[in-house]
Amino acid sequence: MAQFTTEAGIDGLTGKFSKHSRLVMRQKEWHYPDGRVFGCGPKEVYAYEKRDYKRDPRTPAEQAQYERWKAVCQEASRIAKDPNHPRYQEMVERHAAQLRGKPDPVLGKKRICQFGNFVRAVLIHE
Repeated sequence: MAQFTTEAGIDGLTGKFSKHSRLVMRQKEWHYPDGRVFGCGPKEVYAYEKRDYKRDPRTPAEQAQYERWKAVCQEASRIAKDPNHPRYQEMVERHAAQLRGKPDPVLGKKRICQFGNFVRAVLIHE
């Protein structure tokens, strides 16, 4: 993924230039669980190519991984969006601790800034 800089006039440029363009520009924002932004990633540009699943279907291993990932994403979404979920407070504390530099017991020293991504990573490694 390439990184780029912009002039002041088009600093907030994200997305595609046109409907048919393959190039996508983005800049990720990192949020606390309550929605406050605490940082931004680099400006990135990448080429988007959609896979033709009729011509090139998933292998059985890819399908199994897809099903596992889908289940983890659904559970992570439930945890991240529901403060009354039994694991919500645990994940918030673990996320805050790893942002302060304390290694997570499951993920080690890897620092994940986005709360939803952190929850998904913990769940997929458990």
